[in-house]
Amino acid sequence: MIKYIFDFDDVLFYNTSKFKKHMYKCFEEIGVSCDAIKTYYQEERDKGFVLRNLVISVIDGEKISSVNVDELIEKIMVECKNFVNNELIDKIKILGAEHCYMVTHGVTEYQMEKINRTGIRSLFCNIVVVQDTKKWSIEDICENFINDEVVFVDDKEKRFVDLDFEKYPNLRIVHYVGRENIADIFKENSFVKV
Repeated sequence: MIKYIFDFDDVLFYNTSKFKKHMYKCFEEIGVSCDAIKTYYQEERDKGFVLRNLVISVIDGEKISSVNVDELIEKIMVECKNFVNNELIDKIKILGAEHCYMVTHGVTEYQMEKINRTGIRSLFCNIVVVQDTKKWSIEDICENFINDEVVFVDDKEKRFVDLDFEKYPNLRIVHYVGRENIADIFKENSFVKV
């Protein structure tokens, strides 16, 4: 059986193209310019992005007293379910959770909140949030399923560079660029078992 490992942001969840725009819009509605938000966002991202920290930084930095932190966070997060890559999720539902893993990069608490809010958590037998390289998590799955093909799907090519393809010839990568290459993920198995 093939095992699949999916990234979350910009693969399963439209983080950049939809969620981030929604978040910026929520800040603009309380009077913060898009340029200011992008500056705050970059500062928080450099520290390890957590939405609560961004909201507090913006409210404090812009001296906004009329906005409740928790209410603004909820207004942003409640829409997560609307930013799921349904085309890909529909295919994952057919595979079964026992064949699907998620390895995502970010701050655990924030990533897990986004994942929980999307309602897709149950589609994966294991979800791992890493702060640095995905190498160890990916290779651990390859090791556990050495006789199966393992397909790792990520939108960032840099996530593939440190993987040991010699040690794990059962690993196949798919650089996810959008719906046009969903078929590449599920193409016929090219892995030959030893």
